[in-house]
Amino acid sequence: MQVLAGKVGGFTKMEIARRTVPCYKKVLEKEGEVLEVCLLVDSGKLYRFPFENLKGIKSLERKARFLRGEMEHLRLREFQPGLCRYVEKTS
Repeated sequence: MQVLAGKVGGFTKMEIARRTVPCYKKVLEKEGEVLEVCLLVDSGKLYRFPFENLKGIKSLERKARFLRGEMEHLRLREFQPGLCRYVEKTS
């Protein structure tokens, strides 16, 4: 029902499109540097986006989870231009 009203995951489709920007970055993984699809949220938070094969409403649902802050375990920090690593939680 929310999709018919233009909402996905509590956000309008236009808001999700406006607040999230996909990009490619090299991410330091266990295997070394890997070129990955990332998601820039609100022009300041960078996340690894492991759902690059999803399309349409399912992709928007995943992006809404990033906007709600549910995917902090995928948060990245760019420590050199184009090179990122995961942000470690301080607990």
